[in-house]
Amino acid sequence: MRSFLSGVLVALTVLAAMVTVPARYVEGTLLDTDAYVAATAPLADDVTTQDAVAEALTDTVAGGIDSGLLAGALRPVIGEVADVFVRSDAFAPAWEEASRQGHAATVAVLREDSDVVDAADGVVTLPLDPFLESVGQALRDRGLPVPEGFATTGADVVLYSSDDLSTAQSVVATLDRWTPWALPATVLLAVLAAVVARPRRHLRTLAVTGGLVAAAMLLLLVLLPEAAQTVVAGLDVSSSGREAVDDIVDALLVPLRSQLWWACGIAAAVCVGSAVTAGVLRRNRLPRPAPDGRMSA
Repeated sequence: MRSFLSGVLVALTVLAAMVTVPARYVEGTLLDTDAYVAATAPLADDVTTQDAVAEALTDTVAGGIDSGLLAGALRPVIGEVADVFVRSDAFAPAWEEASRQGHAATVAVLREDSDVVDAADGVVTLPLDPFLESVGQALRDRGLPVPEGFATTGADVVLYSSDDLSTAQSVVATLDRWTPWALPATVLLAVLAAVVARPRRHLRTLAVTGGLVAAAMLLLLVLLPEAAQTVVAGLDVSSSGREAVDDIVDALLVPLRSQLWWACGIAAAVCVGSAVTAGVLRRNRLPRPAPDGRMSA
């Protein structure tokens, strides 16, 4: 019975670890605006991101000009100015501000904070206001009829929309409630598995638990990035947002991989340390030969 109960607790420990690391990543990176902005900040230097934003800016500014004929004639100039802006030093801080605004709105959607943002359509967007004033001013400097007030238009580019918003909201609510307890629960299960084990098998059980958790982390390193890419591939993404979303997902997977590697390393260290300690103690318990050749304790 002790062996059976210990085995069940080991299995529960591995399952808890497989849930804990991704859950803490979601809470600490995907749902934390500062962490999200830090992870996606390098994308401001990525050509794909710059092209996607330049295209969205061109569409927005051209659409803000009253005359369709005039907007069509000015579109190449607008596109040129937008392209120059996204390659300039001013783009990085604007990208950071847009990412911060967009992420705050998305988290508000997921946490059902209706006072902050309307989540009726399940749409995640990148606000363009942080970029528009710079582009509009550059066009006005050229003498073009771009109206004032572009910095407060509320324009955005739709990155993706999803019909599974309610499911995502339920998942986030569950994570908010249980994630703080996930790591202590995992450690407690591992300790209980070792304590419940048969006499002289406590450290061996702990070593097995560490090894299985390390193997589970390696499995997640393979499966989770593939799952993320599959989810993104099924999203309704605008043409200007597809490559930007792919780049954002790649950037956000970096801290996930890092956390999984750390968890794998810690679990492997527990495995090796427990196994070595168990071996040393076992050798110390072995009977030694007495001077007359008989074995003695």
